[in-house]
Amino acid sequence: MALHDLKSMPQPQRNAPDAVIKVELDERAFLFPETKLVTQLQILVYKPHKIRFEAVYAFNESRASPELFELNAEDARQFAKRLVETVYRAQSSQIVSREASLGLNVTANGYILQLGPLGASKELTLSTGCIWRVCGAVARAVDFISPITSN
Repeated sequence: MALHDLKSMPQPQRNAPDAVIKVELDERAFLFPETKLVTQLQILVYKPHKIRFEAVYAFNESRASPELFELNAEDARQFAKRLVETVYRAQSSQIVSREASLGLNVTANGYILQLGPLGASKELTLSTGCIWRVCGAVARAVDFISPITSN
């Protein structure tokens, strides 16, 4: 293979995720203050240290960024546990760390995830119909980023 052949070959992206987990949402998933209908949640896994959450919008005339938030491996593990506890117990909870601030609020028809600092937070509203898919996807991402070996 000649040198010019190597140059024409596609090069891998530098910041490409190690895995992408896609979660189909339903017609009751919205993101505020962007006022967007969210059709899919994508969890991008970067081994060994980071998970990024992105939204796929049904419409996006304003060209809003798909990025929602990022978590390091430890915060992601805590988020997965708190998310499942919140759904099972139907009790709101909060995760605060050096890098993340997430509120998980239970409502009559679903759940509201408050993302980011209070003054500039985003709210992702999820219905009871899709919350378990989100829980499973977050758990899968945590397992992928830093699997804990069994005995």
